Amino acid sequence: MLDFPLHPAPPYAALVFDCDGTLVDTTAANEGAWRTALAEWEIDLDSGWYRARTGLPGDLLMTELKAETGREFDDAAVRAAAQDAYSRLVDTVEPHAAVVAVARAHHGQVPMAVASGGSRRGVEESLRVTGLRPLFDAVITRDDVRYGKPAPDVYVLAAEKLNVAPAHCVAYEDTDEGIAAARAAGMRVIDVRPSLGRDLTR
Repeated sequence: MLDFPLHPAPPYAALVFDCDGTLVDTTAANEGAWRTALAEWEIDLDSGWYRARTGLPGDLLMTELKAETGREFDDAAVRAAAQDAYSRLVDTVEPHAAVVAVARAHHGQVPMAVASGGSRRGVEESLRVTGLRPLFDAVITRDDVRYGKPAPDVYVLAAEKLNVAPAHCVAYEDTDEGIAAARAAGMRVIDVRPSLGRDLTR
């Protein structure tokens, strides 16, 4: 039996899942990757500061970091270094069992997609190592759209790929930015944080 708060209430025609923090626990791996990348610029990433911003896409994270520290760095170089570091840490990523149970229960029953604010490379690696990639008909990432979350672009594109109207989709999210993105796209949203034992403010 699925945990009731995570079971989508009918009617719905498709399910769309965020990846990092929702389907899989990537917090430690992502934090380690950013810390490694920023260390090359002699910037010490504060754990509390980073974890308060886990829903932000990388470009906004770097903008906020520059404002916070007053330091300048090459965004493209930092992003590339973080990607490489994440690839070395991806084997530490674990699935969130309660959320994955929903996806497995609906596999083959309704179309499903991933709509992530992460990079294509990172998301595909996470889904591969956890064995989740075959569950999904489409994977949409920050690399596929003009604007990342909290803009609705990844969710709008996911619905298009599934050929389902956003209003008939249920989205699963774990951050305020992601929830805002899915709602702006016109989807109903299930916040997974209570079921994962996490604070609703992040």
